[in-house]
Amino acid sequence: MFVRENGYRLTWRRSPEKSRTHINLEGQKHWSINRSGARGVEMPSRTAYAQNDTYLELCNPGWDLQWRAGIGNLFVILPALLVIWCWYGFAVHPVLFGKIIFFFPVVDYQPRDWPFLLMGWIVLFPLAIGSSFLIYMWLYRMGMRSCFFSYARGRIRFNRLTRKVYVLRPDYCGGNVVLEWGRLIALLDPQSTNRWDKQSIAMLALYHPPVDPADPTAKGEDCIFVGPGLSGTQEAAYLWEYIRQYMEVGPTVDHLPADASSTYKGIARYLHPDYTTYCGQPDARQYRLEQKPGFMETSFHMMSQITCSWPAFPKEWQSDSGIGEPEDKPVQTGAVMTALVYRSQGKLSKADEIEFLRHWGTAEALQEAMSRKA
Repeated sequence: MFVRENGYRLTWRRSPEKSRTHINLEGQKHWSINRSGARGVEMPSRTAYAQNDTYLELCNPGWDLQWRAGIGNLFVILPALLVIWCWYGFAVHPVLFGKIIFFFPVVDYQPRDWPFLLMGWIVLFPLAIGSSFLIYMWLYRMGMRSCFFSYARGRIRFNRLTRKVYVLRPDYCGGNVVLEWGRLIALLDPQSTNRWDKQSIAMLALYHPPVDPADPTAKGEDCIFVGPGLSGTQEAAYLWEYIRQYMEVGPTVDHLPADASSTYKGIARYLHPDYTTYCGQPDARQYRLEQKPGFMETSFHMMSQITCSWPAFPKEWQSDSGIGEPEDKPVQTGAVMTALVYRSQGKLSKADEIEFLRHWGTAEALQEAMSRKA
């Protein structure tokens, strides 16, 4: 789901100035990479695809709400298409082919059937125009097209070695892009001013200024939305501080101490599974495990997801700096949830399973894996 990315890119194409208003750029504090956004750090649950000494890869917002696009189609797209079909069957088809379509049955048009033709052009034609406009607003202005026949999720990778941020997203949302870490500015309250894109959900946005501030085309300007939907700006500050500490200092401890204070800023080398999310397109069971939705939400989410594809990083980017991809090497890259899924499916080698259990398993599970024959 790329609703915020879609809204930002639409306004940017109209005017860079409007896009800055869209994300409330001048109406809030700017947090550079040298400025702390919170006293402590916090990673929201189900946010990270992977974390290791080289890169931290996070999701974009909207995954937990994507089911709304599926259920919304039942009340927006289907009724609108029905009105358009009725207009075509009563008004257009008789003119072109001399037949009337009553929903699905097709009958020959007779002179006495002129009231149907009249109703089609006088009543149904304006309704069909309105329905077409409604479909356009739903899919394009409200961004619901980003939930179908697109990338399943966004991927934002922060690489400590290259000092770059690698972003995967659909072309109409700005496309894949590589940004300079040092130029990013964190926005903790990027509330949209577009009434079609209004949301009460807080989130973290990272703004990349144009290369030349005086350039009217604003070349290089961009904005990426990082992590899941949050409950407020304070959570956005905690997440920003986590990313900042990771990039500037890196992992400092293997696991967070049990008595860590609220102002503790150490980054754990081995993330707890609760903070990670599956790197790939999950089945319904995995989606329910992570998001804990109801039956209907899961069903509608799956209707959306099956039309989407999983984005892969271009090899020429070398965004993993030799570590590997989470989908291929979940243990080595710290993709904990992905490793858990692979282990349950028997996809991990014995060596990878032992390595995984050393850091994220129990002593009993590790002993059992080590004693098991390959």
